[in-house]
Amino acid sequence: MMPVFFISRDQVSPTGEVRIGTPDAWHIARVLRSRPGEILTVVADDGSEYDVRLDRLEADQVTGMVVASRRNRREPRAQIHLLQALPKGTGMAEVCERTCELGVSSVWPLLTKRSIPLPEPATAAARVRRWQAISREAAQLAGRYRSPMVHGVKPLLEALEELQAEAPEIQLFVCHEDERRQGLATVVWAWEKPTGILVGPEGGFDPEEVQQLAARGARPVSLGPRNLRAGLAGLVATTVLLARSGDLEAIGG
Repeated sequence: MMPVFFISRDQVSPTGEVRIGTPDAWHIARVLRSRPGEILTVVADDGSEYDVRLDRLEADQVTGMVVASRRNRREPRAQIHLLQALPKGTGMAEVCERTCELGVSSVWPLLTKRSIPLPEPATAAARVRRWQAISREAAQLAGRYRSPMVHGVKPLLEALEELQAEAPEIQLFVCHEDERRQGLATVVWAWEKPTGILVGPEGGFDPEEVQQLAARGARPVSLGPRNLRAGLAGLVATTVLLARSGDLEAIGG
């Protein structure tokens, strides 16, 4: 599947010429080995989608002319923010790739009481840069018109406070392994408002953390009677909410 490429609206001239710089130009010219005359799809940050006939291809710049335009319809209507405790190993990279391809608006890597291991600051910064690159590529492959933001690694409550400051009306659900909780598939939810999904590490959130989250408005919900790995729970929760908002229906369906 050919990915789309992100551009800003000002990269499209009044005459319809499109200029794409690095690193995408290098990918188009050297990795995909595209040729003049081929059609490439780009999406601008205002949601406009363009089919571009390629003219000149260099490693540092690719140019072409718009031959068709339309509105991009692949960005989810529901704004979902995933607050994910760091999984083991390379799990966070997989979470970013899968959930950003699926449709989350942002990812917030968390440090919790049960997080293992705790990364050094320099290591964490390098990981975040990698996660951001992975998220951008996943969003392009999915045909979205924006790259989800992957935030820096923060302690649980610090990240939550920052998100609530950005989106005061946000609805919060904390995935908690308790089949007595109401399921995320049926809990009262308004898809029109921003939503935060909180997922703990492999051992789950500490009981004190669950209480702290509840005090800040987070509602504990269940993802069912089976124990899900931390790296899978966020993907399942996102899928459930996108399905409830009608986002997984076919375009025009």
